[in-house]
Amino acid sequence: MLCITFDNFGWAAGEALPWLCPSDVPADEWANYNRIGLEVGHPRLLKLLHDLDIRCTYFAEGYAAILHPEEMKRWHRAGHEIAVHGWKHEMWSGIASREEENSLVQLAVESLHTLLGEAPVGFRPPGLAINSWTDDVLAANGIRYVSQSLPAAGVSGGRGASSPGERPHVVTRLDLLPTDPSLIDGAVIHPRFGGVFGALDAVGAYERLYDMAVEHESTCPAEPWVLVVHPFTSGNRAWSGFEYFMRRLANEFGASRFYRARDAASKKVRAIRDLP
Repeated sequence: MLCITFDNFGWAAGEALPWLCPSDVPADEWANYNRIGLEVGHPRLLKLLHDLDIRCTYFAEGYAAILHPEEMKRWHRAGHEIAVHGWKHEMWSGIASREEENSLVQLAVESLHTLLGEAPVGFRPPGLAINSWTDDVLAANGIRYVSQSLPAAGVSGGRGASSPGERPHVVTRLDLLPTDPSLIDGAVIHPRFGGVFGALDAVGAYERLYDMAVEHESTCPAEPWVLVVHPFTSGNRAWSGFEYFMRRLANEFGASRFYRARDAASKKVRAIRDLP
């Protein structure tokens, strides 16, 4: 079950990227990464997905519906799911209160609903972690599933803190789309090729991701394999690697093996919440 998802919609998370410009990327290009992702990356991605007859999910900040309404409607009209990625990409586990979180979720849900005429049902927290009250806030606002990371091995019940003062890792009680932080384009692609922390060029990174996807589909095809893609990375400097990766996957498995997040959100792993 292949689930290709997208994060960060244009300038909704802020004009500047939150890390320093790599030495081998021109500063003027880096300063315009969000614009490049929106104006170059989005059309490339939409055309490729249309050509392959694949539908995906874009986890978009609610504020993007105000900043980039026409671009967002293009994704929606093409049959892609639009889900919530915060209001302005707030680091979710750092939100101080239920009241603040509820206000941000309400803003995001109402903004997307007003623009698209369809209320979002999915949520991916920036940082892939939620708070103890997040489920209640999301459910009250019509959200049915959460795309988040699972706890590290050895964390009892998925709810223990790894160090004093650190918030416990909370696993959602809603439907869950398990999302591995290492399966993010920026985590494997070197900054020279549009990534963030990775070490590989775009071709090498997507070659590795392709092998991982094939192995997953060969061993546990009923479980979702979730990839997180950023238009300013894979729609820009890593474009050739991503395009080849997607065409190979589609040729290998066919469009029917690709799922939107709302369709792939697995109930099987919800049993984690019942562990002692």
